[in-house]
Amino acid sequence: MPGATSATVLAALLAAGVAICGVVVAAGRFARETQPDPIVALAPPAIRLLGGAQPTVVQLAHERGLPAFELRRAADAGTYDSLAALRPDVAAVACFPLRIPPALLGLPRHGFLNMHPSLLPRHRGPEPLFWTFRAGEASTGVTIHRMDEQFDTGDIVLQAPVELPDGIGGPAAERLCADLGGELMAKALGQLRAGTLVGRPQPPGGSYEPQPRTDDWRLSTAWPARRAFNFMRGVAEWGEPYVVRAGGSDLVLAAALGYEPAGVLGAPFVISGGEVRVQFTPGILRARFTSQEA
Repeated sequence: MPGATSATVLAALLAAGVAICGVVVAAGRFARETQPDPIVALAPPAIRLLGGAQPTVVQLAHERGLPAFELRRAADAGTYDSLAALRPDVAAVACFPLRIPPALLGLPRHGFLNMHPSLLPRHRGPEPLFWTFRAGEASTGVTIHRMDEQFDTGDIVLQAPVELPDGIGGPAAERLCADLGGELMAKALGQLRAGTLVGRPQPPGGSYEPQPRTDDWRLSTAWPARRAFNFMRGVAEWGEPYVVRAGGSDLVLAAALGYEPAGVLGAPFVISGGEVRVQFTPGILRARFTSQEA
């Protein structure tokens, strides 16, 4: 995808001296559904970056003279032919939203390696950081794994943990994972070149979680206040309201302001101006208040 994570991983591979034969980004849904060509070469972006701005993965590719492509339909024969012409040894994947069909998985002689921001088999799926925050976990990690025909189920080749400080936002957590993911992907490719890369099957269990739905932003007063606070801070960039049932009412919250880990209110909630304090188990959550519905 054209976001920061993919660019961070590509930058790490370039810094490590990996020979990149091409960069592929996924097209948006409209292009996938309406454009006739399954894959197209991308011209250099016409926009110049302001000082200090991070280039997208496509801008970074063109800065380094690398061919860049927009992929619209992965299973099309034209896609296979275009990528086969690059003669890749291995594919390195970071935040690619489309399922890779079996024919493409078999194109590079060393297959596909994917960077996934969780400690697989936990939190398989497209939004692992969302579900990490929702589960109230104080740490996550990054996994480099071989890709197979399922989602995030292939053999693990490298893993490392990432600590999540209280109140960290989603973009900051994503940067931590991207930085580590770039290091691990470069290390994995170095081991592959040396013939020392070894994979191991994922352990039993794990979980697959889909795109979040409306109910997934609901809070529970059975949670510790710290969990509610960190969840709200971690997924704030989604811009969704948070609903919590307290004292027979649904309270709609806009943003987390703080928490008292052992605080006791003596009431399910207290509203003062635009702020509400809600009793959790244990602790008190302070949040910006939107509305109350009986």
